Amino acid sequence: MTRKGESVTLSLSSEQKQQLEQIALDFGQTWGEEPNISKLMRAIADGDLKVIWGDEELPMTSNQRSMMKAAIATIQEGLSKLIKLI
Repeated sequence: MTRKGESVTLSLSSEQKQQLEQIALDFGQTWGEEPNISKLMRAIADGDLKVIWGDEELPMTSNQRSMMKAAIATIQEGLSKLIKLI
């Protein structure tokens, strides 16, 4: 089996490896049914998974803002219809 990209070597304790494998499982980054740390790292590097430190909140993207506004509008419309029924 040949590798398609550059390789990186990590020096981890067994606990750190287990933690990363659990994170990989939690986010569906697997090879078959096994957790895949490399796939996890690629997902982070590609921006498919975001890393947030502590309780920090990142500002919403314009797409997230648009989705939030649409959801609020749908809720308001539903509430208006509900009030008319009362």
